[in-house]
Amino acid sequence: MNKSRGTIIRQITGVTIAVIGCAGLFLPVLQGWLLIIAGLLLLFPENNRVGRLIRSRIRRKEDALIARLQQRREMQTVRRTF
Repeated sequence: MNKSRGTIIRQITGVTIAVIGCAGLFLPVLQGWLLIIAGLLLLFPENNRVGRLIRSRIRRKEDALIARLQQRREMQTVRRTF
């Protein structure tokens, strides 16, 4: 019973976040794409094929994001030295 209740709560939360994310695509205040991804991650758990696909794409982009953040930090330290 608890597992089904948790699943229902996770699905309701995932749909709600995804819908808010769709609205965020048109509203300048919200980050729509970020909320849509968060909602999809809640809707598709890791044992699901779609969930594995989403997580693998995030992991591939993670390395590029880390490299960009390190470049920004290096640029900030170079600017501070002048």
